[in-house]
Amino acid sequence: MADAGRSAFEVGRGVIRNDETHFTHFSNWRVAEREGRIAGALNGYVIPAPTSPAAPSAEVVRALNELKAMAAGTWYIAAAAIYPEHQGKGFGKSLLAEAEAIARAAGKDRLTLMVGSFNARAHGLYRQTGFREWDRRPFSAFPGSDEPGEWILMVKDLT
Repeated sequence: MADAGRSAFEVGRGVIRNDETHFTHFSNWRVAEREGRIAGALNGYVIPAPTSPAAPSAEVVRALNELKAMAAGTWYIAAAAIYPEHQGKGFGKSLLAEAEAIARAAGKDRLTLMVGSFNARAHGLYRQTGFREWDRRPFSAFPGSDEPGEWILMVKDLT
């Protein structure tokens, strides 16, 4: 999306600031703070139902796209992270509770997210807060990525 003279960072920053229709828009983020400093953040949105058959995707994202298609219509947590020095202090649980409240307010009866099988700590947190495994797909490793494993689609029923 970057044209001559613009970096990918600049394009991304512009989307976050200005494109209200994009899932990365700042309105879709929640930030946890401690003593005026960012402790972590969560990004979420409703996954739209597909309007046409999915276009073929690269192998590295095929599994993710398949799982996201299963989660269409749910309030989806696309990204969640807590800085290491703030982990284990309740920030993750607090952000997940806020995501649940947002999903309910949006009239959604399911909250979904994906976690890598290699991220045991996050997987444990999600299970502890009421998520269950829905499905999984192999993770296609690529240079600079996480270790091999599986993508796990998790769901929490809100009814």
